[in-house]
Amino acid sequence: MNTLLETYLEQIDKYLKVMPISERADIVKEIKSEMQELELQNVPPEKIIERLGGPKELAKAYLGGSIAKDSKFSWQKLGALLVFYSMAGLSGMFVIPMAGVLSVGLMISGILAPVAGILKFTGFLFGFQVPYVMFRFGSYEAGAPAALLFSILMGALFLIAGKALWNLMLGYIQKVSKKRKELQSSL
Repeated sequence: MNTLLETYLEQIDKYLKVMPISERADIVKEIKSEMQELELQNVPPEKIIERLGGPKELAKAYLGGSIAKDSKFSWQKLGALLVFYSMAGLSGMFVIPMAGVLSVGLMISGILAPVAGILKFTGFLFGFQVPYVMFRFGSYEAGAPAALLFSILMGALFLIAGKALWNLMLGYIQKVSKKRKELQSSL
């Protein structure tokens, strides 16, 4: 097995330390067998890891499932619960605010970029300069007609990127909420 995949399995094992050894070994063995199946199909190690996702997120999913599956109290379950909430909480403190601000900023830029291009082009048509509206690539500055096209293109790209990031953030929130509900229903 590839060293990249071995490192991935070691990281999974590290994140699952709060689980019983037998359960942890079963999970690692299950992931390893899936990796081996994909290797037999000539899938490169990078694609295998991309398909599985980050080791921390995969471990978090297994921890959430493990906690929800067993309804009786145990210290290991309490430890797993603490690890799950700390991982979800810490990632949520950074992921949600950054993704929210960035997605809104990109969508606003997606609207303002074409407006600025139209303003520059309108000034060009009426024979006056709009010096604060420009489209630059290094030392090259696009003329008004090219700036209009570039601004519409960039505006569309910003808008698409902003909406995609917004949807990813909503998906993240829904996924964490679903795991939280599973945990609450099992306790």
